[in-house]
Amino acid sequence: MKRIVKGMMICAMMALSMPMICAAEDAKETADTTATVTIQTVTSTSGDSQAAEWLEPAEGEWYSIKGNLVMTVQGSTINGCAVKADTGCTYDYPRTGHFQVTESEGQRSMKLDLLGHKSHQYLIVDDKMPLRRSVQPEYNESIGGIYIGMTKADLEAAYQQPNTVKEDQGMERWAYDAHHMDVYLQGGIVMAIRMYKGSDLKFDKSGLTADSTAETYAQTYGLGSAPMIPTETGVVSPAYKLPQGEYLRFGENFVQLDVM
Repeated sequence: MKRIVKGMMICAMMALSMPMICAAEDAKETADTTATVTIQTVTSTSGDSQAAEWLEPAEGEWYSIKGNLVMTVQGSTINGCAVKADTGCTYDYPRTGHFQVTESEGQRSMKLDLLGHKSHQYLIVDDKMPLRRSVQPEYNESIGGIYIGMTKADLEAAYQQPNTVKEDQGMERWAYDAHHMDVYLQGGIVMAIRMYKGSDLKFDKSGLTADSTAETYAQTYGLGSAPMIPTETGVVSPAYKLPQGEYLRFGENFVQLDVM
């Protein structure tokens, strides 16, 4: 598999003042603490080429998990505030950026993680505030009611607490032993669902399970040819594209839905 806020209010123009208040409320659902950080609006015409390069694929509007518009990225600015790239920025996929945001009282540090594709492109602020491209969550497939972009709170409401939580490839890996399922989360939202053979769950749209054959997957999802199913433990197959930026991957004893 390829390598998926504290309550805060992002530097906002006056037109976004109400959405920004809502953004602080959204952050409370994903942060362990609820301290509020306010960034003042500063209009600047100065640009930073490194910041602009990093932010280019993130250009446009971003919404909170409650569907409020909280961030607009344009050039080397976020909500009209000048942004300067700091050390530690990566420009491959997925990309991580460390920035200094100019405000009236000085500089504000901000970390951004950009990952995913199409409907499942996400911008995660300071590891705790996930932003998405759409007002409402959009997805093509789901497993047992769990979809890419689902919030941690909704996952807990549906499946309660997992048996174990471990760090795995920069994400939290939630293991549900009774369902033979692992769920991977980053920034408080679901990035991947792994369903093992013998699971009582299935894909909600197709009805396929981890025990379904490769040929059945190819026919059902129009993959063109049967996916490669590894025969060795720990080996993961190439990614097979589904609509809306979702992917299927296979292991010796599992099938996985993800955006990586």
